[in-house]
Amino acid sequence: MNAFCKNIPDKTFEKLNHNGEFTRLAVNPGIINKHYTPAQFQTIAKVVGETGAIKYSASYSILLSIPTVDVADTTKELQDAGLYVAKQGPIVAMKACDFCDGDKMEAAPITQQLYHSLEGISVPTRLRLNVNGCASACYNAVYDDIGLVYQKDSFDVYLGAVPMGANAQAGALFAKRVEVDRIESFLHEIIRLYNEHARPNEPFYKFYRRTNSADYWEM
Repeated sequence: MNAFCKNIPDKTFEKLNHNGEFTRLAVNPGIINKHYTPAQFQTIAKVVGETGAIKYSASYSILLSIPTVDVADTTKELQDAGLYVAKQGPIVAMKACDFCDGDKMEAAPITQQLYHSLEGISVPTRLRLNVNGCASACYNAVYDDIGLVYQKDSFDVYLGAVPMGANAQAGALFAKRVEVDRIESFLHEIIRLYNEHARPNEPFYKFYRRTNSADYWEM
């Protein structure tokens, strides 16, 4: 019965923010770790308080509606609790699978390297890069703008997924078995092409599908 006892929430970000007084923060335990601690949940409850709102998202994050005036202090408090607060705006945003809860960590070092190299780069519109640590790809890397699927010492690279709508579909396999020591520069080149050739505010999937026959994609 509880599953349907209340279908319409009292507090949504749109309702709270009608006067621009709230900011939304996307919070999770980390790029790879997906496990929250009780103390982290206590911190989340404390910073949201009675005035804000908490929402689960489909992108491995919890969305917090926080009074805008408190954002800086709130962000620090969340980070001090060991939580990752995602950057917002038209940037490269990275996520990853949980590497089988740490049982298959072979691709973790290069994932961390890619995060430090790519996260936050400015692009025409937000670009989602998803790294999955084995061929099962159970965190749906192929359904993000750039999907990386690790296979021993290399990645298969998928581009141009349409994430939602009537025409939603997985990305196309763009390159197979890109070596680990080459994947960073490979991705930088894709991002450079997007920045150089995309139209203003053009989503990555539209850019890729419009241009994928261009000579500059022969990487």
